[in-house]
Amino acid sequence: MFRSLRVRIALSHALVLLVILVALGVTLQYVLARTLDASVTRQLRASADGVAERISEAGRPVAPPDSDVPSDAATQLAVYTPAGVLVGEHAETPSWLHPATEPVADLEVSGQRVRVVTAPVSIGGQTVAWVVAGRSTLAEDDLVHRVRMLLLAGSLLAVIASLAAGWWLAGRAVRPVERAYEARAAFAADASHELRTPLTFIRQGVEVLAANDPALGHQVLGEVDYMAGLSQRLLLLARAEGGPALTLAPVAVAAPIREAAERSERALGLHLDVDGVDGVTAMADTTALEIALDAVFENVARHGGGSAAVCARRDDGRIMIDVADAGPGLPRDLHGRAFDRFFRADPSRARETGGAGLGLALTRAWIEAQHGDVELSETPGGGLTVSIGLPTA
Repeated sequence: MFRSLRVRIALSHALVLLVILVALGVTLQYVLARTLDASVTRQLRASADGVAERISEAGRPVAPPDSDVPSDAATQLAVYTPAGVLVGEHAETPSWLHPATEPVADLEVSGQRVRVVTAPVSIGGQTVAWVVAGRSTLAEDDLVHRVRMLLLAGSLLAVIASLAAGWWLAGRAVRPVERAYEARAAFAADASHELRTPLTFIRQGVEVLAANDPALGHQVLGEVDYMAGLSQRLLLLARAEGGPALTLAPVAVAAPIREAAERSERALGLHLDVDGVDGVTAMADTTALEIALDAVFENVARHGGGSAAVCARRDDGRIMIDVADAGPGLPRDLHGRAFDRFFRADPSRARETGGAGLGLALTRAWIEAQHGDVELSETPGGGLTVSIGLPTA
């Protein structure tokens, strides 16, 4: 239980860090890409404005100056007349460099993204030429890609480090709780075990007393039996919560159900109608399942009218064992509290029935040890239904 809690804490720690890193990484990449794009556009517009000034000074369209910079990122310039005729050397002008329908446009050229800026040149209120400036954005795209890979690698390393740190910190945080939990379970087990010997001795003495004063003897024997049963249930509860994990295997639930039912009928005088339990197999521990069922049947004997219907069914990948009694039932708002230790719906009648309020708590402890769950619901027509859910085999 504590190991799974430690894992959940470490994973939660890593998940929070991962979300933060992803948010920061996406934001950083977006800002970087926008900044680089804006820088390329400003550079191209500056180059186009320089050519536009030369045309304005000359009063007519003139070819742009030659560039001797041998680079993929070098700006390519071209001047076109309003009729779409290229001004200057056709051989030196790339085929993709022509006026676009938008002032700023992106093209795909030889697998690279190319930014193209188109600027009109007007003299006397009349457009005399179009200046086109363009260049590859390979350097900027490569930088964004490198930053993305760096952020991805850094995030992965940070998450791994976070998992390790979270595991270590969770271990330190959980260790005091684990020690307290183990100490409580050990105390319950030790106390229950130590009570058995004096209770046995007291019972032997009371049996002698009962021979002389039957009324008093039977009354004291009832109290001794109550304490013996209480210590036994506490011992079983401590073993379920603090003992080693159970070894689960495919179990045909019909056998443990019938064994527990026959045992309870003999010992408690119950009437149990067991039906529809054949052919159902669950992942369980036979002994643990019988202990849990014994506690449920004991609850039926004390609070469920002495009779119940028992069946098994498959429900959404789970094996459900339903025990529906015909007793007075339990208010719906008390269903959650019914699994608390020493809970009694009617405390004033607890000693009359011999109940200690540990039956359903014991059932839940042993079922959860088998990776199952227990629920309560109202029986149609009156009564309480205990539903035990186990993993299907």
